[in-house]
Parts: sequence; C-alpha cells; structure tokens
Amino acid sequence: MRYTLKLLALFISSLAYSQSSNYASSVGLSGGYAEDGYGIMATFNYHLNRDRYVQLSIFAAIAEDKGSFDIPYNIFTVQPGYFLKVWEQKNFKRYALSIGGGGVFGYEIINNGNNVLSNGAILDAKSKFIYGLFIGLEGEITLSNDFSLLLKANEYYHINSDVGKFYPYAGLGLRYFLF
Repeated sequence: MRYTLKLLALFISSLAYSQSSNYASSVGLSGGYAEDGYGIMATFNYHLNRDRYVQLSIFAAIAEDKGSFDIPYNIFTVQPGYFLKVWEQKNFKRYALSIGGGGVFGYEIINNGNNVLSNGAILDAKSKFIYGLFIGLEGEITLSNDFSLLLKANEYYHINSDVGKFYPYAGLGLRYFLF
C-alpha cells in the first residue's frame, strides 16, 4: 500500500510540474448512478495535446445490494487512465467525445465491515482491497473558456471483488480548465 501511494504521488507531481504552456490541465467533478446506488468521481486531467490526455480519478460509490437480504456496501477507488478524443465538432469545437481506459485500485467495504447481517445470517463476502481495469467514455460540452459540462460513463472490471466483477458508473458534472 505504501508503494502504491508513493507511485500515485509521483504520478500526480510529474503531471503537475511538467505542464506545457500550450495545453491545459483540468479538474472535474461528476455524480450519478453506480450499480445499486450512487457514485461521485473527481478527476485530474493532464492534456498531452488537443486529442489526448492522461487522467487520475478518485471514485466513491454508496450502494445496497437488494437481493434476498439488503446488504450495504461502499467502493472507493483510484484510477489512472489514458483518453483519446474520437470526435469533435468541426466549426466551433463545442462538443467532443473521448474514449479511454486504465487501471483500478481501491477498497470495498461490505455491510460496514460486519460479516453478520441483522437477521443473524453470516456473509461470505469480506471487505478488502480490489483491483482491475476500466473502460470509459466522456462527452464534453463547452460552456466557456474555463468550464465544460461533462457526461461520463465507466465500466469497471474488478478482478477480485465480492460485490461483482463488472460495475458500471454514469454521471454528469463540470470540468474546469486550470491553465
């Protein structure tokens, strides 16, 4: 865990201090649907050029599996990724669509860390560190020089999750360009 935090700190600091004067960095915040509940995502983008950027995201989901028993769970992840713009409006560059993907590292908390349900049933699932991959789609509508409306959809593949291997997120938010 300590090495993961050092790697993330190195990634963030290298992006922040190697900023080119030609391209912007941006931050975004979106909220919306996550499987069985709600999610929120904060992003930092380092734009390599007009069509490519690397992204570091932090995602949190608050949900409840409604099967035979209602089992609450939370997911907290960090996601380094790479995105490529695949479409942009020609005339005014007001609309854009990007696709990307990357890794997912985080922690899932099942039933608030308790393996016994309120009715006495014992859960087989455990709270633990999770990892995997994601693919994402981002739509962007420019509002001004500094702000854009962000439409975000990610599909996660958690290799070792007890909640489920595939986990979707779709959200709406704002992106602010720093430089």
